[in-house]
Amino acid sequence: MMFRIVFLTLWLPLVLASVAFPEKRINDVLVQTTLEELVTPAQTAILVIDMQNEIVSTQGSYRRSDRKIPADPQQHSIAPAYQKQVARIQELLALARARQMLVIYCEYIHRDRNGKMLVNGPEVWTHRRSDWVSCAVEGSWAAETIPELAPHPGDLVIRKARSNAFYQTYLEDVLRAHSIRNVLLTGTAGGGCVFATAMGAMERGYYAVFVKDCCDQHHYLESDLIRGRFPIYSLDEVQATWQH
Repeated sequence: MMFRIVFLTLWLPLVLASVAFPEKRINDVLVQTTLEELVTPAQTAILVIDMQNEIVSTQGSYRRSDRKIPADPQQHSIAPAYQKQVARIQELLALARARQMLVIYCEYIHRDRNGKMLVNGPEVWTHRRSDWVSCAVEGSWAAETIPELAPHPGDLVIRKARSNAFYQTYLEDVLRAHSIRNVLLTGTAGGGCVFATAMGAMERGYYAVFVKDCCDQHHYLESDLIRGRFPIYSLDEVQATWQH
C-alpha cells in the first residue's frame, strides 16, 4: 500500500502534465500545438508593443492636424481607431496580472535624449516618399505608453530602436530568467513592429502568439505571411482557456 502511495505521488503529476500539454514531436522536435500549451501562465509573458502617445493619442503627431503646435497632454484621449483595441488590451492585462504573469512594454525610440538618431535607413525606407515621419524622442511625453495602459509596479519597460523588440535589448535575458517559453503579442502594428517582434521571438526559440483583437492591422493577420507562421487567437479564446 505504501509503495502504491509513493508511486502515485511521484508519477501522477507527470502523467497529468503529459495530458494537459500534449506536445507533438515533429522531426524529433517537441512542438506546442494546443492553445492551452501556448498560453500557460507560468511560462507565458505579455508584450505590449508601441502603444505610445505619439501613435495612439489624439494629441500624438499622427493625429494632430497641425504638427507645428505642440502636443497638449491635458487634452489627451484615445484616437477612435484604437479605442476597442485599448479596451481589449486592458482586459488582457487585468487577466494576466491576476495570474501574476510577466508584463513587458516595448517602446519605439527614434532619437535619444542627447539628440542622436538611433534608427537606420532600412527601418525608415517605407517612409521615403512621406512628407512627414514620426520621431519619438527618449523621455518625451510622445514616447511614453498611453496612460490607459501605463505600466504597473513590477512591469518591465524596454526601449528599442528597431521594429524587432529583441534587437539589442535585454528582452531575451528577462524571458530566460523567468523561464518563459511563450509571448502573447499585443500592440501596433500587426504588420509592422508586432510582426517583426514575432519573427525575433521565433528565431530565438519562443512561441509568438498574436492576440488578434489586441493588435491593429487585422488584414495583415489574415495573410499567409503571418498566419502560416504564427498561432493567432482572440482574447476570448485565451480567457476561456485560462478560466478552464
